Amino acid sequence: MKLLLTADLHFRLDWFRWLIGQAPNYDLVCIAGDLLDMFEVKSTREQAREVTKLIRELADIVPVAICSGNHDNAGSLVSHDRASLYKWLVDLDAHPNIITDGVTRKLENLILTTIPYHCSKEEKSIWLDRGLTIRRQTGQPWMVLHHVPPKTGPGVSGEELEAAGLLLAYRPDYFVSGHDHAFPYKSGQSWNQKMGEVCVLVPGQLMSAPFPNHIKLDTESGESTWQTNRETWMPEDERFEYLLLKFAKE
Repeated sequence: MKLLLTADLHFRLDWFRWLIGQAPNYDLVCIAGDLLDMFEVKSTREQAREVTKLIRELADIVPVAICSGNHDNAGSLVSHDRASLYKWLVDLDAHPNIITDGVTRKLENLILTTIPYHCSKEEKSIWLDRGLTIRRQTGQPWMVLHHVPPKTGPGVSGEELEAAGLLLAYRPDYFVSGHDHAFPYKSGQSWNQKMGEVCVLVPGQLMSAPFPNHIKLDTESGESTWQTNRETWMPEDERFEYLLLKFAKE
């Protein structure tokens, strides 16, 4: 399978449209959280309505898998599969080509698990347990989408340690994350690195770029490439300068 992996689109509608343009070249598009942006002028409810239309348009072309991030809390929570998830994300599951938040699904040549951001470690284990069971039964490669990248060592956050704990407990073949926009640009880190036997893929993000950072992955050959507008980090304060310029033009 040919996959396009990205994260942290933060309501950049031009980036969603860019993905729609790229869709025919891939078998699956994965977005690892932060589809919305809590700092936008529009409410997250309004953003969710617009993003829902674009995700469905994308899914009309290619299967799409998404997991929620910390910016994606829009509207109401509903009880779903022994956990509470945001309704706008659950509703996306009505489209047959969308693998929404809080799902484990077996595709033709890949097992995919999408982990919600706003839920407990025990709730995350619901879908990870299923993925592990299917991997043991089929031997197929297993990919987990989890917004927070796994990290260990001094100075890491509790949620990063939790992500690392889940990775080490379940050991999927691939662990795809976002959240830390500078992750692949930091010394000692990479967009593609190993944690034990698990391949951790984190595209990072440059908010003023003309297209989103993304990773191209071929699951059959194992080959992957990182696509970015620049290979040096652009500080986040430049992002806010970009937003100010954007609002001034509008």
